[in-house]
Amino acid sequence: TKVYFADLTHTAQGVMSKIFPIGAATVAAYARQEIGDELDVELFKFPEELDKALSSKIPDILCLSNYAWNLQMANIFAMAAKKGKPDLVVVFGGPNFPDSQEERTQFLKKYSSIDFYIIGEGEKGFVNLFKKLKKFEMDSGKLQARKESVPNCAYVVGDELILGDSSRINNLNQVPCPYQMGLLDPFFSMPLIPIIETTRGCPFQCTFCADGKHAANRVFRYDEGKITKTLE
Repeated sequence: TKVYFADLTHTAQGVMSKIFPIGAATVAAYARQEIGDELDVELFKFPEELDKALSSKIPDILCLSNYAWNLQMANIFAMAAKKGKPDLVVVFGGPNFPDSQEERTQFLKKYSSIDFYIIGEGEKGFVNLFKKLKKFEMDSGKLQARKESVPNCAYVVGDELILGDSSRINNLNQVPCPYQMGLLDPFFSMPLIPIIETTRGCPFQCTFCADGKHAANRVFRYDEGKITKTLE
């Protein structure tokens, strides 16, 4: 199964988001660990590279990170890719998603190119979704017609929001390092800044922050040894 993971940045006036796509890469690394060789993943940061890849081959699943600065661009890519391959499964994830069920429903109806939205941490959400899709022969329409809930995932059927239970990964050492797996090797030759993850969550509840919500106020940390190996 071919899967593209893209954390896009604008490039018209320089590179706007200059960091490695660590979030998307970590989800891809976890998916490779849990699903195995069945999954063929590629990572993208620059829209030009994703456009070139889609012109050559549209994947089975297109996963796009959603932040305030790239939502519209991600949606345009999703719509264009679906025109080329109507049965393409489009998955969005990221913090730029409403909290209330009513607003989530409105969001998913407005951006109808999105088949599924991963809520919160993406690793378990994507793997859960992939396993559900496999059960329905990778046909998102069949899954949605059954209105089966998927943990850490949301989608709409008509005006109805189908929402799965949300959970976090308590032991971050279960999550493989995308650097050690080689997934981020190509990005060292790009004008981007490497970044690593050492903790998740925050005890503070700043209104402006995606981690300010109650669900993210418990802090989990990678073991020091794993952080050291990542840096090495």
